[in-house]
Amino acid sequence: MRSFLAINKRNLGLYFRDHAAVFFSLLSMMIIIVLMVFFLGDVNNSDLLNAIKLIPGRGGDDDVNTIKNFSFLWTCAGIMTINASTVTHAFFSNMIKDRTGNRLNSLFVMPVKRPVFVLGYVTAAWAAGVVMSILTLIVTEIIGLVNGIDLLPVATLFKLVLLIMLNTFVYSTIMFLLATLIKSQSAWSGIGIILGTLAGFLGGIYFPMGSMSETMQKVVKFFPFIYGTSLFRKVMLSPIEDSFFEAAPSIIRTEVDREMGMDLFIGTSQLSEPGKAGILVAVGVTFIVLSTLCLSLGKKKDR
Repeated sequence: MRSFLAINKRNLGLYFRDHAAVFFSLLSMMIIIVLMVFFLGDVNNSDLLNAIKLIPGRGGDDDVNTIKNFSFLWTCAGIMTINASTVTHAFFSNMIKDRTGNRLNSLFVMPVKRPVFVLGYVTAAWAAGVVMSILTLIVTEIIGLVNGIDLLPVATLFKLVLLIMLNTFVYSTIMFLLATLIKSQSAWSGIGIILGTLAGFLGGIYFPMGSMSETMQKVVKFFPFIYGTSLFRKVMLSPIEDSFFEAAPSIIRTEVDREMGMDLFIGTSQLSEPGKAGILVAVGVTFIVLSTLCLSLGKKKDR
């Protein structure tokens, strides 16, 4: 336990002392907000407005304002997923620096079992990711409040924190495995560029699922991004949907949820919320096992 805590304390200290790493961890959040405000928001807004206009007497100024709020929260929910991946990627930059500086060899010769070593790094990355994601949630709530959006109910915020913890766990395990395989800082930076480019598309952040081709919809379901994003959106948008679709036929809400990626389908079967969470847990556990095997079976010169 002492070794486990020592690894956590060391890695958390290294990350939070690197102010540039912390800043760039959150840069994607700011970029996406700018994209949605100035470029992509109107696309989603017009689709939602066309859907609600199917109801006689709907589509007025109140609905337009509600749809803007809907689009903002929809985007913020997607940002939560991206944050978990970018923050944990930035966190493990220190592990790459340890390897290139030959400090990782000293850590490997410590009398610590490989699973403890893996969990020490993963939980430290998880803690950093949770802190930064909760900070992001607070910022989005403040921006929403300034724009006239009501604060989310306490019960919703509690669910979001639990989802942040689950989602960050998944990307902590994925990034740790990648960090055990990558040997240079330049290669790790390249992974970050690819991650930042693809995460928004694989998670359905920039464009809703309904605007993707059938082939692309199948592709994104092979990656964990879309499941985390779907869970965040389902929880975060539930309060505004309850009021927005209160007098509307249920089929309209069902179609909107499907088109906007809140509901996911495998074939013709809709995935339940526990099903999505189960997929994320399975991915995290799988990557922990793979990481442990990689460290245990690695060459001696890498230890």
